Amino acid sequence: MKTFYTIVGALLIAGSSFAQTASIKNIEPAKKKALDSKVAKVQNVTIIELRSAVSCEGSTAIFCEDFEGVTAPALPEGFATSSLESAYYIPVGESTQEVDGFYTGNATDAGAGGYWTYIDDHTQFAMTNDDACLPNNAIPAQNNNCDLNFEVLELPAVDLSNETGVWLLFDFYHDKNWGGGDAYVEASTDDGQSWTSLSEDPLPETQAWQSGAFDLSAYDGQSNLKIRFTWSDNETWASGLAVDDIVINQLPDYAMKMNNYFHRLPSSYFGGTTYQTVPLDQASVAPYFFGGYLKNMGLMDFVDAKINGSIASEGFSSESDGVNTTSLGQDTLFCNDGFVASNTGTYTAELYGYDANSVTNTETIDFNVSQFDYARDAADFTGGYTGGSYVNNEGSEQRGNVFDIYADATLYGIKVRIHPATSPNCVAKGVLNIVDTVSGDVTYLSQTADVIVGQNTDDWMNFVFDSPLQLSAGDVVLATISADFNGTDTLVIAQSGNSAQGETLLQDIDGVQGDPGVWYYTTSTAMVRLNFDPSATAPVSVTELTTEKFDIYPNPNNGLFNLEIANSQATTMTLDIHNILGQSVYSDKLTDVLNINKQIDLTHLEKGFYNVTLSSNGLSTTKKVIVQ
Repeated sequence: MKTFYTIVGALLIAGSSFAQTASIKNIEPAKKKALDSKVAKVQNVTIIELRSAVSCEGSTAIFCEDFEGVTAPALPEGFATSSLESAYYIPVGESTQEVDGFYTGNATDAGAGGYWTYIDDHTQFAMTNDDACLPNNAIPAQNNNCDLNFEVLELPAVDLSNETGVWLLFDFYHDKNWGGGDAYVEASTDDGQSWTSLSEDPLPETQAWQSGAFDLSAYDGQSNLKIRFTWSDNETWASGLAVDDIVINQLPDYAMKMNNYFHRLPSSYFGGTTYQTVPLDQASVAPYFFGGYLKNMGLMDFVDAKINGSIASEGFSSESDGVNTTSLGQDTLFCNDGFVASNTGTYTAELYGYDANSVTNTETIDFNVSQFDYARDAADFTGGYTGGSYVNNEGSEQRGNVFDIYADATLYGIKVRIHPATSPNCVAKGVLNIVDTVSGDVTYLSQTADVIVGQNTDDWMNFVFDSPLQLSAGDVVLATISADFNGTDTLVIAQSGNSAQGETLLQDIDGVQGDPGVWYYTTSTAMVRLNFDPSATAPVSVTELTTEKFDIYPNPNNGLFNLEIANSQATTMTLDIHNILGQSVYSDKLTDVLNINKQIDLTHLEKGFYNVTLSSNGLSTTKKVIVQ
């Protein structure tokens, strides 16, 4: 048995820059929606410059493969792959293609299913992907899983007959947010007749690219050593395994690598969190801290290794405390000083790691300081959306993002990008919730009027509150877009970028995924923003139903009240009543309504606010009733 060396980076903050006690309370990942894999991506998205951490061109290593020299989805010459799925198709551009197991692709290919979306830091790599698999070249049903119970990626044999002290180095990405899956690395000296695992434990779960290293010294002198990666979805609908930058060679004395790099803002709820766009009023009091995972890829220890972060245009520069890191160890470092923005605009930070004997490549991070928008999504840098998610195709749902409020502010609306796949007559509303930073409980605060969003697709639109909301420093709010299920009209919210656990949430109002009202997280960032613009305008609300009179009396009441409707012509209407969580408590279909006075009995329900909605011909109007 050999030793596998890796450290999965955690958010370890030097000093007191961040609160460390915040945690996400028992939030589970949302179930996959097969339809999301077919949501069209925008065609003019700006391609973010990615990197390949290893360049094999001109390499003198015993073996080196960076997967850059092949046309996806083909594997490099000499590689072999296999799968238990006999009809394993994947999306390729506007069509599909059958593969045998592992295949090559980029971040877009990995995220084709709409869930495996963190992989955004390498150019081309090898993967097997339960999320993108189309069994028998068909869209999978809900909770379908392909037969990817034993996926194999086998490297060409290497000759170590004249070598000693050789290591296997590689980058890998193994996201288990969406199901199970285990990955192993194995070796064979009898031409693949038998295989030995290089570790008793599988490769660990990661939500970022990590570096793996196996000591192959036990195979010194072997003339025909084969190495293979295996992955199993454990018979669940999982994500997959990605592998890149495979090197077999002796370790150098000194080598340093920055596995991942990022900026964080302090958060009373998350400890540290990332926003792509922050309004100046908030950014001027919330410092940006820069950090990364610093990995020792050499034989000798780091001595006083640091990360340096700087913004040249602002004359800002800061370093982390120094660390001594053993061979093949990893530390998460943050610069000691935070950057506070003083003007709107796009800022570029540069990061690199170094010690007395080695230095990493310099990496850049862009972030935006706006006048009014507050965003987790990356659309200000990608130029558009990279996918979308169906909200109410199976049940009523609200979906959006959590935001820290650093300074007192007046909120005017919720800004969202509606995907073109949305139905023309779909109706939705904006909802603002408060998050308890200790318990994680989500409490309703306010909502906007209903609007027909299907007529405003493929662009940003605002849901504006009737009265501006006053938010206080220290608040943590959850802004969502909510749409009710009616079996016909569906809302699709555009997505761009990735969120950590708990940052993008959805509520299953009807209990399709579990108990009604439960909140789940998703790692695909919904394009739902806070809008602090006092001039924000919304589309005309759907309150102009063809009713000349719609009254509720008495109001407030003890749960027993009358609903009076007077029309100039008979029409069919749907009557729905929801509580403040959006849960349906009463529903009725009213046919040929001309004049009606209907008594409603909610005396069996809890006291509080309820929304009474009348719908007809794609339009609706809502009034609030108070039960006390």
